[in-house]
Amino acid sequence: MSSIAVLLALMLVAYLFLLQRRQDERATALARQLCQQQQVQFLDCARDGHRWVKISQRSGLRTLYLIDFSGDGESRYQAELWMKGLRLADFKLPPFRV
Repeated sequence: MSSIAVLLALMLVAYLFLLQRRQDERATALARQLCQQQQVQFLDCARDGHRWVKISQRSGLRTLYLIDFSGDGESRYQAELWMKGLRLADFKLPPFRV
């Protein structure tokens, strides 16, 4: 019986890992798309962690991604991209020099 529990736990860990990887890939694609819309150069996308936050009057578990971009090709700025599952929850672009 304990071997079944261990197997189920390993399957759960593998499933959560694959789910997180899928969200990471979706966030990177969204970040590229949003940078293209804002006409800035996409540099990097990194997951900062999971947080219980309230965005747009709704609370829940969100994942924060930090997006590095450049507006003039020399400076480096950091935007925030919040994901809820595989959907975009919020995008915050700071003021930057063009």
